[in-house]
Amino acid sequence: MKLREIFIFCSILFFASSCDNTLVVTAPYENIPTIYGTLNPNSDTQYVRVGKAYLGQDGPNGGLNNPDSLYYSDLIIQLQAFKENGDLFWTKSLNETTDIPKDSGLFTTQGHRLYRIVIPDFTSNEKRLDWSYKILLKTDSNSPSFASAETPMVKEFRIKRPNFQGTQRFSFTSSKGAEIQFYQAVNARIYQGYVDFLYMEMPEGSQMDSTRHSVRYNLPYTIGSSLNGGSYLSNSLSYEAYYTFLSEKIPQAPGNIRFFRGFNVHLSAGSDDLATYISVSQPSNTILQDPPFYSNVENGAGIFASRVSLERPNIGLTSASLDSLIFGKLTCPLRFAKASFLDTLTCN
Repeated sequence: MKLREIFIFCSILFFASSCDNTLVVTAPYENIPTIYGTLNPNSDTQYVRVGKAYLGQDGPNGGLNNPDSLYYSDLIIQLQAFKENGDLFWTKSLNETTDIPKDSGLFTTQGHRLYRIVIPDFTSNEKRLDWSYKILLKTDSNSPSFASAETPMVKEFRIKRPNFQGTQRFSFTSSKGAEIQFYQAVNARIYQGYVDFLYMEMPEGSQMDSTRHSVRYNLPYTIGSSLNGGSYLSNSLSYEAYYTFLSEKIPQAPGNIRFFRGFNVHLSAGSDDLATYISVSQPSNTILQDPPFYSNVENGAGIFASRVSLERPNIGLTSASLDSLIFGKLTCPLRFAKASFLDTLTCN
């Protein structure tokens, strides 16, 4: 056998023996705490979900219906607020609550635990936006924490367009489409929101039987350029994309007519850690199906972050955009209408 062939054979043998493709789906029981919570600076009440990440001898599905594998029976949870100079300002305890029941799903609802803290006058304290917050998990009041996480508070932000002065209208017939512009928030990295389209529907000629409806359009995630606030970001809704969306989401109703009643814009800004957590948790679009793991929980998993929201209601439509809604080819079958001096005008 030639020297080159011997080398190739030995290399193949080496790699074959060194690759272990055995998938271990069971492991010795390990207690891994999970924390999920986003602080809201505009609420005196905060919620946090705490549980266990389970993997034992029964495999990844072994704890689905076992509350002892998912939740702690006795747990002390504390929230601490730190001033800008790092000094501890207060420490408060969270209590179990049933305010928000668990949705149905893979995991049992039995023994589900959610934790709540009510902080009187929290929203009236302007300093709250300048503090950082730390959550601690303890087995008892005298023990050190076995898991913790910390977050700054995302400060309030505002919409640039459409603004809050007078009657504002979306123009889908302009070259830029309907624009939503907002200033970045301090300590925020990720922005997301939705636009609610409001309308009234009634049988033709029977106004007393009218009903109100809404259709929600989710805006894409936007990553901010700075954690210091100031500059603004924007989203735009094009005529083609948005009116096609309406034509697909609103069912045709022969014999009924509809009237446009306005838009409500809702935006949320999330902290830097929340942006990273959402980014790495997205489904993979490559052959590498296992996403990277990210958590800001020390000695645990999950995410503890901050998020703030705002709403701009009562946005109208320009006359040209309303005519496109009523008479345009994309939405004509939906039978939107407008009242004129002598009649109600609709597409068909």
